[in-house]
Amino acid sequence: MQIPSFLLRKLYVKGSLTNVDNGFQFKIKNSLSPGTAIAIEPFKVDDKEYPLEKTIIESGDVKVKASEISENNPFTIKVGIEVVVTVEGEQLSPGDHKIDIAIKTKEAGLLKFDVKDGI
Repeated sequence: MQIPSFLLRKLYVKGSLTNVDNGFQFKIKNSLSPGTAIAIEPFKVDDKEYPLEKTIIESGDVKVKASEISENNPFTIKVGIEVVVTVEGEQLSPGDHKIDIAIKTKEAGLLKFDVKDGI
């Protein structure tokens, strides 16, 4: 099932991109249907790729490195619950940024989209 990009962009919490002490973070809120992430591609900001080992995915009381998500270790994405993505390392410069997101789910296959947000 192919989900159009304009619908996927609605998953991103606009205005959530922010610098934190150890890097930057943004939020995704599932408003479509329950999902199960079985793989995540490295996030890109302004075409710069960030390693999965330095990316933390957090929802409720579950916190996992993006590199650990797999078919054997899936990450449940509940409806209405925010998922916080923290990329450890350098902070982003002030201004607008393009974020590329690609998550493979059991239910819908590869969900790939980009959004623009600013700090």
